[in-house]
Amino acid sequence: KADAKARSSIMLKAEAVSRYPSPAAPLAYGTAGFRARAELLEGVFYRMGMLAALRSRALGGLAVGLMVTASHNPERDNGVKLIDTDGGMLAVSWEKHASELANAPVEQLNQVIASIVVAEKCDAASVGTVLLGRDTRPHSEKLSAIALEGVGALGAAGRDLGLLSTPQLHHLVRMTNGEKGAGPYVGDTAAWNSEQGYYTMLADAFSALLSSGGDRASCSPLWADAAHGVGAPKLEALLSKTPQLQVAVANTVGTGPLNDGCGAEHVQKARLPPRGYEAPLAGRDRAASLDGDADRIVYHYWTKDGSWRLLDGDKICALFVGFIAEQLDALALEPPISLAAVQTAYANGASGRFVKSLGVPVAMAKTGVKYLHHVALENELSVYFEANGHGTVLFSDRATSALLAAKAEAEGASDEARALAAGRLLLVRQLVNQAIGDALSDLLLVEAILALRGWGAAEWDGLYEDLPSRQSKLPVKDRTAITTTPTEERLTSPLALQSALDSLMAECPHGRCFVRPSGTEDVVRVYAEAATQADADALALRTAQATWELAGGVGEKPTGAAA
Repeated sequence: KADAKARSSIMLKAEAVSRYPSPAAPLAYGTAGFRARAELLEGVFYRMGMLAALRSRALGGLAVGLMVTASHNPERDNGVKLIDTDGGMLAVSWEKHASELANAPVEQLNQVIASIVVAEKCDAASVGTVLLGRDTRPHSEKLSAIALEGVGALGAAGRDLGLLSTPQLHHLVRMTNGEKGAGPYVGDTAAWNSEQGYYTMLADAFSALLSSGGDRASCSPLWADAAHGVGAPKLEALLSKTPQLQVAVANTVGTGPLNDGCGAEHVQKARLPPRGYEAPLAGRDRAASLDGDADRIVYHYWTKDGSWRLLDGDKICALFVGFIAEQLDALALEPPISLAAVQTAYANGASGRFVKSLGVPVAMAKTGVKYLHHVALENELSVYFEANGHGTVLFSDRATSALLAAKAEAEGASDEARALAAGRLLLVRQLVNQAIGDALSDLLLVEAILALRGWGAAEWDGLYEDLPSRQSKLPVKDRTAITTTPTEERLTSPLALQSALDSLMAECPHGRCFVRPSGTEDVVRVYAEAATQADADALALRTAQATWELAGGVGEKPTGAAA
């Protein structure tokens, strides 16, 4: 009877609107949500508005987020992803509901909604709350309005928060739900639950972290590439509260197509400087590139001899791990807080060896931020990053509690060194986004650590020397025929291809290669690294050729490393 009542309450307000049909070709909800050409997504947005309303009702009316963005994709594309009540990504168990609802024919929409209501025990008494944000794409506002229609179709309350970076919407969902969503150490929800509150939270932590180094900690000027996206106005707003940091923001909204020839994806994948930084700039010894929705960041710089160097997510991870490990050593807690780095198969092999040399274990995860986040939660304190620049630092409740107690104890005992270390770690926790990778908060932590160490880009880069690498992609007849181990470092099928890759690696000094089916495109992705760039390029080409031969390659056989 309770199920019938819930179904009736929600279904009476649900209409299968014929003007928002299912997509012509089936779509699957993945790590990035749904992404496609914008004109194909109107029906998907309407249905995801409904799903967000259902998710909120299933969790007693706590707020759920709906972000309109295709991140680093070209401007013609768009996408949608849902944000769970803790500010993190949508629960994996709901991804199947997303795919089913998005692809349901109009005449079956009520039936699919009814099955979700029953399966997830959606509360008919809860109104449901959905917070919506969007990026700068020309079609994002229209698609956001369609999603709001879907929210309203099920009687939920939708709040359009307008132009936001993806991490900002994650933050606002987390702050809106407070302890009920994110636990006892969520932070000052009264002061931080707004876009301005987000800037205040980051700026206060950044300023205090810099101050912990005394007068010697100062930031040198930075050049920032905003990918012609939402990161530009949001970074400029943040900088108004951080006068210690001078940043020239380039590739702003309206000065070029989104992500075209610039941004973190272009810089990291193509290994090329972005538009506007093709040559050294006077007074800017380093640069940062954000992606289109400002959840990824990579750094880069020109050396004195005129060569361009990339500081990707691996190098950011190493910088963060080194600083945090140093503070934990100074704190000397008993029992200690366990620290780990979490990486994917794409992490440069030299990065993992450096982290391990600090006495910090490296846990491997499947490609995709949701998988890194899940593995990171298994530790008390984790730094996770993908090489593409998506990452953050997660503090467990146990770690946060221990740091608060240690700081109070050290201050009571006038132990300045331990109080400083505990205080710095708590400031790191406030500064980095506890829900998702955030280019703006990661930028501030990078700048704070460099200032505290008195380093420039070259000193940071000198932590270790990357093994040269090469990435490419290859269309195949059936990407589902290629399967991997959970961490994607080896193939489970076809076994003949893995055997061929093993032979290729054995022939190449420091050679490592792997292939994996893309989660977002109908292609197979290839990665190779080796002792020299020439060897890495050759290994990548031979890996692509072996994949073409043994895994059903489409089109001409690859003849270049960037096939």
